[in-house]
Amino acid sequence: RVRLLCLVAMFIVILVVWLLYHLLYWNTLELTRNYQLQQENDLLQLESKRYLDLRTYQDEARALRHDYRQHLRVIGELVRTGQTEALSQYLEDAEAAAEAAPRYCQNIAVDAIAAHYSRMAEEQNITIRWTLELPLELPLPEPDLCTILGNLLENAINAVLQLPEGERQITVIARMLSDAMLGLSVANPYTGWIRLNREGLPVSGKPGHGVGLPSVAATVRKHRGKLDIKTVNGVFTADVLLYAD
Repeated sequence: RVRLLCLVAMFIVILVVWLLYHLLYWNTLELTRNYQLQQENDLLQLESKRYLDLRTYQDEARALRHDYRQHLRVIGELVRTGQTEALSQYLEDAEAAAEAAPRYCQNIAVDAIAAHYSRMAEEQNITIRWTLELPLELPLPEPDLCTILGNLLENAINAVLQLPEGERQITVIARMLSDAMLGLSVANPYTGWIRLNREGLPVSGKPGHGVGLPSVAATVRKHRGKLDIKTVNGVFTADVLLYAD
């Protein structure tokens, strides 16, 4: 009888352990699934915002192109009719208007996104140092470059907001390295500690954070490019290399 009771007790213990193990296993699966769903939802929200931002940049670029064509029509008509005085005055007014609005590069779409983030940074007492040596026509889709630049700039702005106002500085460099290769670099100081995952991307425990750079990485892969992230001496640097399609 004692042996039977021991066997029954052992069976019950094994059954309880088995049930607890499976309960823990399914709870872990559910937590993992919920985390993945949250990450996907954050990414969808970010991409939705990126889409709206991109539509804004495209509308601004379209308006600038339209204005440019209108200026050419007016100048052409004044030249055709020989109205030199009116032409001279029109050019002076156009030059004054151009000097009033800062110009960051020849490419209209990138210029529009730079102006957008410059205004945003100025409101937060952030200094952005721009070096945008890009031509009017790019050898790769403008929306993809604007998506990458927008994500990197928002990441940089969020990082420097944790610093004192005098230290809030961002450096942006973009130029054509060849006829078919574009280089982009965004650097900013940061405070705290940044951990990188196996893909070399920062790991964030805050909800809604840490999804911008995976979006950048996906767009970079689309163009067979390279994304290199470095954290050296308190400076976060994202270097991007893109190839023409």
